[in-house]
Amino acid sequence: MRKISVILNLILAGILLAGCSDAGSADSDECIKLRWVTYDAGSTPLDAKKVIEAANKVSAEKIGVTVDLEFQSTEKINLMMASGEYYDMVFTSSWVNMFDKNASAGLYYDITDLVQKETPALYGSVGKYWDCAKVDGRIYGVPILKDMGAEDMFRLNSDYFEGEKGMEIPERMSFADIEPYLAAYKEDFPDKYPLAMDKSGMAGYLNFLERIVTPIIVIPYDQEDEVKAIPFWECDELMERYRLLHKWYQAGYIHPDAATIESAATDKSYPVRTGVAWKGYRGYSNPADWGFNVKTSIYDGPYISRTSEQGAMAGICVACDEERAAACLKYLELLSTDREFRDILGYGIEGTHFEYLDNGTVYRLPAGADRYNTKLYQTGSVVNASVESVSRTFLSDPNQWEAVYEGYDENGIYSKAGGFSYDPSRKEDIITALQAIYSDYDAELRTGTSDPDKVVPEIRKRMEAAGIDEVLDDINSELKAFLADGGM
Repeated sequence: MRKISVILNLILAGILLAGCSDAGSADSDECIKLRWVTYDAGSTPLDAKKVIEAANKVSAEKIGVTVDLEFQSTEKINLMMASGEYYDMVFTSSWVNMFDKNASAGLYYDITDLVQKETPALYGSVGKYWDCAKVDGRIYGVPILKDMGAEDMFRLNSDYFEGEKGMEIPERMSFADIEPYLAAYKEDFPDKYPLAMDKSGMAGYLNFLERIVTPIIVIPYDQEDEVKAIPFWECDELMERYRLLHKWYQAGYIHPDAATIESAATDKSYPVRTGVAWKGYRGYSNPADWGFNVKTSIYDGPYISRTSEQGAMAGICVACDEERAAACLKYLELLSTDREFRDILGYGIEGTHFEYLDNGTVYRLPAGADRYNTKLYQTGSVVNASVESVSRTFLSDPNQWEAVYEGYDENGIYSKAGGFSYDPSRKEDIITALQAIYSDYDAELRTGTSDPDKVVPEIRKRMEAAGIDEVLDDINSELKAFLADGGM
């Protein structure tokens, strides 16, 4: 059941409500001005003030609402939430400013009825994804529609594989299916290494697992019977991937120093790379970036869970009155239904930061790349923004999101863990010890440098001695109770 701290409510009622009139006074045009705090993703865009002013002119006229948009770090947002500092809307998610934790603590406004009454277009646009914003059956946040599932892909030099070798690059393949491509390149270039790899390993290779204690204790998506957390060595698919990586390492497909290479990004000669994106994403494929044409082939996913669906959300402060909460929803509705308005906060000012191309996509101009290069999820619906093309000639599909969401419906692999998360402080000492043990092996294991059939038994022995079974029992006890209660 939802637990609300009495002390927290007193703070909210006393301190936060006292700030409502300060943050909420109407400007000279009698608009409602909202304080909207979003995640900065590294820095505040240099032209943020100029862009926000341009957006405010539109929203003031259309809905009578303007925003004071702040780009803030994770640390600043966390401090703001903990101290009871007033805001109207805030970026929240499964990875920054944790939604489930804050919603359960009573920090966010219950919009269940208000969103349907005041903003039916917003409610209709989110559809089934409202479920990820519910706690005890009530809605406490607005999901930002974006890539709602993880899709992992290989990125291949199509000039070489298709043009020179006559090998087809399919839209989808399995993890193991990349091997003939690696072998073909190695045969032609014995002194080179076809698979780009550094000490961080392959992008996304663990996405087919829910990582409860990363990456030591996991829940595979494909569990058929009882949903339970297991140690990574009990996941047959993961162990097979480690074996394949070691096989490829021994065959010379992976650089012998991969486990110590800081980054393989600067060497553009690799014919095979990996990435995490979505169907139709072209950011990996611009030939101007690589010197050759690139095709992608999805090998995993889309994996969809409460966690992935909570990749970006907007929370409304519980201390808002109904008028201000409705104003927040109307602003989010405008972002979700008016594409030209959405593009302002997404890309900047047309003609200064971006331009529209003939096929309906947008292209960032140099000022956009340098002075307003934001991530779309920071400022609203990604799906309603125009799709970006990486150049004026290498065009994206303006309707790519239709295909992405059709793929979710047709191929989506949904988690059975119901959004379960574990508080590591419950067994902090043991988990710290387990992570220290794993760190002795992780880089060599994920780069294929080590033989998993030799090192994993060592890891298991050390982790069992350190108390992993105690952590597993605690996690699965919590998970069982969580699922029995219907999850979040």
